[in-house]
Amino acid sequence: MQIAEVIKEIDERRKTGELGRKRVACAHCGTTWVELVGLIVGQKEGAEDLCLRVGLESDNCQTCRYRPLECRECGSKDVYDIMSAQGISEKVPLSFKGIKKITRNTDAKAS
Repeated sequence: MQIAEVIKEIDERRKTGELGRKRVACAHCGTTWVELVGLIVGQKEGAEDLCLRVGLESDNCQTCRYRPLECRECGSKDVYDIMSAQGISEKVPLSFKGIKKITRNTDAKAS
């Protein structure tokens, strides 16, 4: 089956599941792209379920820090997910308590 045929068949069935959308950027060359990751299951009475799995999760390995993503343009492994502004919590207050002003006394006499 071609992808277009699978999508058309799933559209005609009762669907469950969803696709997550991630924007990804390469730190080496600056290329950005969108990845869709997830599973959609189309169900129809009297027929087998039709499953469409798209993409793979791209988290770092906790042991070796290997990142399975790779930039298509330059082949770099320095590829990162870009978080949208909606994903950033607005509940965290902005605080300047940790900022310290350091001044140097240039008028000090050398002994």
